[in-house]
Amino acid sequence: MTAEFPHRRISYRLLLTTLWITLLVLGIEAIAGWSRQSLLLMAEALHTFVDAFSTVLSLIALASPQRPQGQEIWGHGRSEVAGTLLMVTVLGFTGLTLILAAGQQFADSLWGLGGQPFPASVDRPMVYLIAVLIAVELGMALYGRYRSRALDNIPLALNARHTLQDAWLSAVTLGGLIAVWQNQTWVDPCLALILTPLVARSLWRVLTTQLPMLLRPMAIAPEAIAHIATQVEGVTRCIRIRSRGLVGRQVWVELHLAIHPEFAGVAHIVGERVDAALRNQYGPLRAQIWVEDASPPQPTYLSQDQPWPPTPTPERDW
Repeated sequence: MTAEFPHRRISYRLLLTTLWITLLVLGIEAIAGWSRQSLLLMAEALHTFVDAFSTVLSLIALASPQRPQGQEIWGHGRSEVAGTLLMVTVLGFTGLTLILAAGQQFADSLWGLGGQPFPASVDRPMVYLIAVLIAVELGMALYGRYRSRALDNIPLALNARHTLQDAWLSAVTLGGLIAVWQNQTWVDPCLALILTPLVARSLWRVLTTQLPMLLRPMAIAPEAIAHIATQVEGVTRCIRIRSRGLVGRQVWVELHLAIHPEFAGVAHIVGERVDAALRNQYGPLRAQIWVEDASPPQPTYLSQDQPWPPTPTPERDW
């Protein structure tokens, strides 16, 4: 466990650095797109916004003290759900606005309305600046993927993978800016119409890969876990069962075992056998097993109103 803390600290710093770099890129792209009237840059800013959201999800998973160490299984809270809904709302409204603006520019060009149908303007310094920002962002993602393998960190790997999967969109954006710089201004709204709907696909990928772990659904039915645990010799019953995660990827299980008094001296062996049985059935799994006596104290027998001891004594955390 002591070796995991430096790894988590390094991963947290990498993700925090990635977030600050992503927010810097997002701010520059948004300001440049607004000042240069470039719908393409605004569409690229939306993709960067999704990258920042992915990094925030990874930071939430890594920073919360309620989550177990090592292979992270994330929980959910009202803030994560509200943030997701806000993210979808902002992206939906902004994306629809960009699509309507691009369509309006093409309509003005077709019908000869207004002055300049395609008002986007890009110069050489702007192209260089965006190229440097894209290179820095992709370089950070490559470094994050490399470090995620060494640190065995799932949130860091997921965030880097998401950024690299959309790297071709940044290349298309850079190519479009070069075309606008060469006075092909019609390319700006054309590529904006293509890239803006892809923001929805990028967001959907983040939600399907990272949000399922944030929702904390029940991964395994408590009855199934209790059935497996009670098959192990020495276990009289299995109660207070909780599980979350994704079966086949990583599952976190917490359960309380009542051990027969004859097996009290080898409770840790019984717990290890339960852990092995669960792993054999469900694959990658992290179990937190609490052991308590099978028999309640004598006052419980004498008074039906007196509850069982609420806090068991942990024998070992497997």
